[in-house]
Amino acid sequence: MPIFNPAVETLDRKALLDLQNERLQIVVNQAYSNVDFYRRKFDEAGLSPDDIKTLEDLKRIPFTTRKDLMENYPYGMFAVPLRDVVRLQFPLGLYGNPIVIGYTRKDLEIWRELVARVMAGIGITEHDIIQVAFNYGLFQGAIRFNQSAELIGAAVVPASIAPAEVQLRIMKDFRSTVLASTPSFALHILEVMQEKGIDPRTLSLKIGLFGAEPWPDEVHRFIEANWGIKAYDIYGVMELVEPGVAGECMAQAGLHIFEDHFLPEIIDPASGKLLEPGKEGELVLTTLTTNAYPLLRYRTSDVTTLRPEPCSCGRTLARMDRVLTRSDQMITVRGINVFPEKVQEVLASFKGVGPGYTTSVAKKKGMNDQLKIEIEASAEIMSAGEEKREGLRDAIHLALRRAIGLRVEVELKRAESRDRRA
Repeated sequence: MPIFNPAVETLDRKALLDLQNERLQIVVNQAYSNVDFYRRKFDEAGLSPDDIKTLEDLKRIPFTTRKDLMENYPYGMFAVPLRDVVRLQFPLGLYGNPIVIGYTRKDLEIWRELVARVMAGIGITEHDIIQVAFNYGLFQGAIRFNQSAELIGAAVVPASIAPAEVQLRIMKDFRSTVLASTPSFALHILEVMQEKGIDPRTLSLKIGLFGAEPWPDEVHRFIEANWGIKAYDIYGVMELVEPGVAGECMAQAGLHIFEDHFLPEIIDPASGKLLEPGKEGELVLTTLTTNAYPLLRYRTSDVTTLRPEPCSCGRTLARMDRVLTRSDQMITVRGINVFPEKVQEVLASFKGVGPGYTTSVAKKKGMNDQLKIEIEASAEIMSAGEEKREGLRDAIHLALRRAIGLRVEVELKRAESRDRRA
């Protein structure tokens, strides 16, 4: 099976562990010396960088959380001067203070290679035409698909989120062989094809590379059966690199984590205790080569399982199961992350509504499709005329759309009486 960088991707496990250990000591010293946050964390824990001598010592380092990143906005987590940063990323969907991620020129080169590894591993070559149907807004991953495809010599069509009819026209006229998108968008395009009586097998498409949202096995099977293509998963972390942390190969036996750049752990989400390989838990990542934005033991909130056994494709890199659930309350709707704290923040700006609310997601083929929020409202609001309630619903809808970048169905309901006795 094709491998982009066999010297690393098929490295003997002992040699890989030695490489990780060497790089871990470098990044720990870098973080301690250049990032005030980590210096304080180490000092509070009574740790010195010299105490981290082997991979076994990693568990002594305190976790890094999304809250830490927000509290150090904008540049408090940077380990290099701003003049060395050539790209800034501002992830969507976070609540409270935002975060910003920086990349040096070398960081971007590494990221470009990692996505190219995934592409090569699923059989993409210089003969392919890749139709990238991701949003080219603040999602830097769309640009990375372009640059990584060019690295392996493939042609790229940056279709962005053009309507399904336009996507189909591009597929027909350009003879696209690869579709890169969210799985839910692929399902939408398939629905339009079915409505128009278009047989997917008349197209040149043979590979789907999907990510940015969880998609269960049911969706995987449906896409492959109805598109007549092979569907592969790619994984990233919004606060780190998205995508590029891991990706499937043609064996489709899990996603290979690029362990030469990321050191993975699985912990119990409640206790933080380290779990053995094969046990399901929360994925924790430590960057090993990131210059601008090193993260030590970052809690991703993604729930998965690590499998260190070699793969039939020839790679020795550990594999992770596909991520379908999280340890926090974040939900993903059509590739957009929605945090409950962000919803609460919006509702707090409207008098007489909230804080109570419930969310529901209408699904198609097991995929998130339409987000609906039922919001508790005061008796005064509920007894007002329909015109006033409609105006309030419209205002909340607009505020939520601006805050999370997603169209939301809003419904007001009478607040339930609560027992306020001690």
